[in-house]
Amino acid sequence: NQLTSEVTEMKEMMLLTLLEKESPSDRLKAVHLTSDMSTVSEKVTDALIHTLNKDENVNVRLEALEALYPYAENSNVRRALIASIRNQESPLVQVALAEMMVVLQEKKSVDELKHLLEKEETPEEIKLRLQESIQTII
Repeated sequence: NQLTSEVTEMKEMMLLTLLEKESPSDRLKAVHLTSDMSTVSEKVTDALIHTLNKDENVNVRLEALEALYPYAENSNVRRALIASIRNQESPLVQVALAEMMVVLQEKKSVDELKHLLEKEETPEEIKLRLQESIQTII
């Protein structure tokens, strides 16, 4: 048990270090590390949420979103995912978040999704996908 705990701590430390690297491929590696971990600390989920909201690379943000899915039952993670909807400028990430909210049947996300519908910058085809997601959730 102690060895398992130490290995998990080392992986978390490596993950947090890699997330701060300049290279998107290093940050992607960091996000992928979570798939090998059965549980993660709040520090790791917070780092993934930060990555989802702030990373300049869309692929890294999408991977962070996918890595957060197994922890979506955690109320703090779920609230952060809902809040993240409003922060996203990338149509790919917007649609991925909307699809996750459909899978989670998260009714609290509807207002945030509607906010994206009201934005002029949101492309029409994305608005259609968001409307479909809202209808499915409701």
